[in-house]
Amino acid sequence: MDAKHKIISYRQAGKVADQLHKAGKKIVFKSGCFDLFHIGHVRALQAAKNQGDILFISLGNDAWLRKYKGQGRPIFRQELRAELLASLACVDYVVIARESIANRIDHKKLFSIIKPQYYMLPPNDKALVEKRVFAKQYGAKIVFKSETRGKFASTTRLHVLLQSLG
Repeated sequence: MDAKHKIISYRQAGKVADQLHKAGKKIVFKSGCFDLFHIGHVRALQAAKNQGDILFISLGNDAWLRKYKGQGRPIFRQELRAELLASLACVDYVVIARESIANRIDHKKLFSIIKPQYYMLPPNDKALVEKRVFAKQYGAKIVFKSETRGKFASTTRLHVLLQSLG
């Protein structure tokens, strides 16, 4: 499948998820910004895919990323970040989130449409308490994947490093 065909709308995500549930497929859900893509992202996505049959990514949109990460972000527009994610073999579908943040979560509607069995989170998620309650409402099991340790372990650290280089 061409990478751009893996980037779908909320409506398409609902139709695809319904078909997958009927076929007995296990769906994994992961959200993130994925700006300044690095090895920690790759490993987390591969680990997410290993939890089930189909991996859906909710990609933080540009406006949300600017608000959440601050000035100068995103480095790459949402369309480019979506295409990069969709080009990975471990990613089945990418949906650009178009929701505002509700109780520190920016993908409530999409999650409720897809109804995944697994919800992949980093153990240091700042909204972990809220996401635990949210996952329980939909019967999704939370699965944790630690980020890669080291100076390239997060996009924020990588961004700071690049800024220091001038």
